[in-house]
Amino acid sequence: MIKSKQLARALYELSKEKDAQGLENKFFDFIQKRNLQAQLPSILYHLEKINELDREKHGIQIEVAHEIKHETVQKIKLFLTENLPARNATHNVAGGPEIVKVKKELIAGFRAKWHGVVYDASLQTGLKKLTEQIIN
Repeated sequence: MIKSKQLARALYELSKEKDAQGLENKFFDFIQKRNLQAQLPSILYHLEKINELDREKHGIQIEVAHEIKHETVQKIKLFLTENLPARNATHNVAGGPEIVKVKKELIAGFRAKWHGVVYDASLQTGLKKLTEQIIN
């Protein structure tokens, strides 16, 4: 039996192709012919997870202390683009998707993760560094 996760992965990959016109109709015909309608909720769940992981992989994740405006997100992305090390200069952070999460413990500032590198401009980290300097 075909697993819902496999179907979700196949649908996701096929949707990226240039000739994906009418894909949804073909997919639902396939599901109906094989009597797999009961798997549709699970397929949707896995499809959402795959999409989220892809966005995390190819986009930027920004953690902030409170809700921020879209313009602020764009400014953070611009800041990162202008301050990236030379090895990452070929990648354009400004054009990629973003995931914004609210983390109250940051107090202020932001933390961003892009291409596996964490850029931390949070007050929480600044306070921790100051505390370590005072103790030492």
